[in-house]
Amino acid sequence: MDNLNFNLSDFVKSTERQIEQLNDANGVMEFPISVFPPIFKNLINECRESLNFPADYTGTAILTAVATAIGTSAKLKVKTGWYEFPSLYTVIIGNAGANKSHPLSLVFNVFNEIDKKAINKFELLHEEYEEYQKLNRKQKLEETEVKRPKLVKSILSNFTPEVLHQRLSDNLRGCTVVSDELATFLEGMNNYSKGDQSSTYLSFWSNKPTTIDRVNKPIPLFIQEPFVNIIGGLQPRALKKSFTANKTDSGFLQRFLFAFPANAEKYPINDIEMNSSTLNQFNAFLINYINGHQVEIDTNTGKIKSRLYYWSKEAKDYFYEWQKGNTIKVNQYSDELKGEIISKFDIHFVRIALILHVMEDNASSEISLNAVIGAEALCKYFIHNAFKVLDILDTPVIPKETLPLNKLKFYEALQNEFTTSDAISLGEHANFRMNEKFVQRFITDTSYFMRVSQGNYSKIN
Repeated sequence: MDNLNFNLSDFVKSTERQIEQLNDANGVMEFPISVFPPIFKNLINECRESLNFPADYTGTAILTAVATAIGTSAKLKVKTGWYEFPSLYTVIIGNAGANKSHPLSLVFNVFNEIDKKAINKFELLHEEYEEYQKLNRKQKLEETEVKRPKLVKSILSNFTPEVLHQRLSDNLRGCTVVSDELATFLEGMNNYSKGDQSSTYLSFWSNKPTTIDRVNKPIPLFIQEPFVNIIGGLQPRALKKSFTANKTDSGFLQRFLFAFPANAEKYPINDIEMNSSTLNQFNAFLINYINGHQVEIDTNTGKIKSRLYYWSKEAKDYFYEWQKGNTIKVNQYSDELKGEIISKFDIHFVRIALILHVMEDNASSEISLNAVIGAEALCKYFIHNAFKVLDILDTPVIPKETLPLNKLKFYEALQNEFTTSDAISLGEHANFRMNEKFVQRFITDTSYFMRVSQGNYSKIN
């Protein structure tokens, strides 16, 4: 135990310098693949090598997929009165062609297959219900009653708020919003009501009880413990439109985890074939977990009977020491948005630790030391990326029309995503006659461009 205390003491000191030292010399933070158990680590590596999927995208999709499988079936007791389900709101950020959609399709395909079977079954049951409803009173007395069937579905992509509430009511485990173009989902939150729907998702993230009252439905829809995950892809230049000031002021932005690789370029197809057994093992894990951990209601309390996980002594000590360091940073940035973001990582840490433990050994009810060490590494990665997002959001938008005419024409001739060499080549064109140094200075102007990775830029206007 002396060794553990010594290590934790060192950890507190390193945590106090955590934010300042997030970047290495190149400002790069690698996704911590090593914290994943073998099945999941192998899938991340296989996807990167054979399909050119950035590890950040596949890893974040895996975390969210496992959180989907767990849902309300398990929660972690942090301390008396504080329990956490593993809800995650995640965003994978990259330019067009950066392989954002494919990792989502691959990782969540098993849920789509499960949902497809559920829909087929529901369709048959609903037909029976419709036929029963056509009977007169006498005929119904002579037949076995056919109750209205429920559609238990996990994945939502295109839906209205009313449908979301109904799905959450019918699926006790919970649902996940999967959106290839998250900007459309975020910007469309107000399409169906005068109020801002983001407030609803604030409540869902905290798993707070929700009551939905409708004029045409005399009985309110009551969701005791709603569970929602969100994951989707977003281009850097869409961040400002997607996370507007009202979504920041409400705390909506602060609840998201961002996967934002330093280099998410599009690569040519290679001849390396993916090992199908790796994906099969991952899918089998999800299916086996879902089948082995059915979600039911406790008839005495009316609440979901979730399996309770606890800290091991070592994991609890580690978390408490990490949280001390995190609190120092929250207080340091108490008057800034950074402080609000860092404060949410107390909860992110707990939820990620639960997910990692279920991946590693869900037979044990004690959260392992490995799980909290992994949670610390992932929190460090996600904090780094949250600050990258803040840098983009904090950059003032200066209308491109204020540019001198030669720069404006050059700006409009550039592609939305381009490389340094692309810009230099365009500048050399007879229409512009801009020398290399002039072009390089211009494309580093953060009022109009964002550096995505070494030698790669994106327009932000």
